[in-house]
Amino acid sequence: MAKRILPFLFFLLSTAALAQHYDFKKAEMDARKLIYSKPDSALTIIKRTLAQKGAHDTIYGNTYNIYGMYFGMKGNSDSLIYYTKKSLTYLNRYPRNKARSLMNMSIGYRNKADYNAAINLIEEALELHKKENNNVGVAMAYGELASNYNYMLEYDKSIDLLLKAIKILKAEKNTKQLVAIKQKLANTYLAKENYPFAIDLYRECLAEFKAGGMAKNYYMTLMNLGEAQIQVNDMVGAQKSLSEAVVGLEPFGDKEMIGICYSKIGNLENALGHYEKGVASFQKAMDYLVPSGSGRVVRIAGEYVNLLNKGGNYKKSMEVIALVEKLKKFNNANLQDRMVYKNAAADTYKGTNNDKEAIKAYQQTIAIMDSIADQEQQSAVEEIQAKFQTELQREKNVALEANNRVLQATMESEKNLMMLYVLVSIAIIVLILLFLRGYWLKAKLQKEELRLVESEKNMIRQQHQYEQELTNAQKEIIEEKQRELTSSALRMANYQDGINQIIDKCESNIYTKVTEVKKDLQGIIKQKDYWKQFETRFNTLHPEFSNTLTNRFEKLTKNDIEFCSLLKLNLSNKEIASLLQISHESAITKKYRIKKKMDINDDADFEKLLMEI
Repeated sequence: MAKRILPFLFFLLSTAALAQHYDFKKAEMDARKLIYSKPDSALTIIKRTLAQKGAHDTIYGNTYNIYGMYFGMKGNSDSLIYYTKKSLTYLNRYPRNKARSLMNMSIGYRNKADYNAAINLIEEALELHKKENNNVGVAMAYGELASNYNYMLEYDKSIDLLLKAIKILKAEKNTKQLVAIKQKLANTYLAKENYPFAIDLYRECLAEFKAGGMAKNYYMTLMNLGEAQIQVNDMVGAQKSLSEAVVGLEPFGDKEMIGICYSKIGNLENALGHYEKGVASFQKAMDYLVPSGSGRVVRIAGEYVNLLNKGGNYKKSMEVIALVEKLKKFNNANLQDRMVYKNAAADTYKGTNNDKEAIKAYQQTIAIMDSIADQEQQSAVEEIQAKFQTELQREKNVALEANNRVLQATMESEKNLMMLYVLVSIAIIVLILLFLRGYWLKAKLQKEELRLVESEKNMIRQQHQYEQELTNAQKEIIEEKQRELTSSALRMANYQDGINQIIDKCESNIYTKVTEVKKDLQGIIKQKDYWKQFETRFNTLHPEFSNTLTNRFEKLTKNDIEFCSLLKLNLSNKEIASLLQISHESAITKKYRIKKKMDINDDADFEKLLMEI
């Protein structure tokens, strides 16, 4: 008996010893670090941690939360929600950890297009962060709320929340989380069709995501950059961005993101006039999106149907429409996605001579566009109205032709005059009803158009306010880059001071050996070329400054332009003299000669001119 018990006791003691030596904190940190770049490697650590016994509740709770994040990386929203819910069973007494799980769970609901559920979870997490005085957590909650409002086309709320988040993170000096907020802001600029600024922000984010090892965020940002490049007609750049993105996303197995990426490639091929390649890319997109259960399938199906209609392939268009109707995702899509889909479906019905369904779809499209009330959609409304009137007229013509045939047959037979009278009366009534219906629809459209004009006025006022806020945010970014440029210039001055120190030592015979001079020179050589760095940063911040001065004042030399660029940075004469290694008096003389070349006598006028360029 003792022989049987001893091995069992040895096994229990060994297991307990292993659990005591397992570094739970290190395992959690490693898993959290790998989840964004190598999720499968993170999964191995997650399973190993969950297999351990005797760990604290926060260890199990945090690990299940990371388990949910793993499925988020894979695009499996249901499993993401399941495991984050499981993590909450361990974290009810730990507000910070609980808030983090709530926010991750909200991402799962957002991916399923259940925006109300997602917003409720984030608001619960936001209250926990506020009670804990966790400012970074508050900022990230604002960012997640903004993402939901962005999908819901409520860009004003999205921008307001993102600006709050940026302000908090800058105050906290948290650059790691700031890049995620900047990416969300770029997404909003993309949605509002401010493509150049979106491209600049995306490129900044790409560098930071790559440096931080956040591979999936890097490829998703690259995908959105490709879409923005298509809009500014940078087809070569878009092709490069999207090709790299789709290859990079494949290992994560996120079918939704891969499908979206293929849809953007389809739009690119369509813009390049490659119809067959565009169709093939959109078909790949649907093959990925349908199994993923993504709500984005409505918008992408609409773009696919538009392309098929363009090629006259109405049979395939009808197959795609039937598939979308079967998926029952239409009501979960946002208004803009519904509009794209319904408009494409209406064109398909029109192409197949299904007039009733075409009119019905055009009516639904107009109603959706009225809800969106966006200024840029005015021309689209007019186009839909024209199509609707055409289909209505076609329906009238069909009814008239049918009645004419009945009348003609009745008149030829002359068998029943009473029947003829009844048929003629019916035809007249039908025509009157059709006329009244057309008049009613026309009056309704005019009324809706007036409502749309009023809504547009309100939108213009709101847009002006939002653009002012965005301008202030851009101004803050520019000022920050200005400070970086000034810092670069002063570092350049320190670099040149080092050279002067070596010269002074040589003149004072401080060096006793050539090797000492060589050592000091090598130390300077290893430093960066700060003047070249200054020129590059200055031209990036003020790209038209040099050309504008040269064109307006032809007498100015290159050295004069460089001197003016230092004055534009508000450097004093003493700082400029130190930077250029000249005397203070020479700097004053140089400034006087430049003003003379520009026919300017007053210092205030001279400085005002430089600041305005």
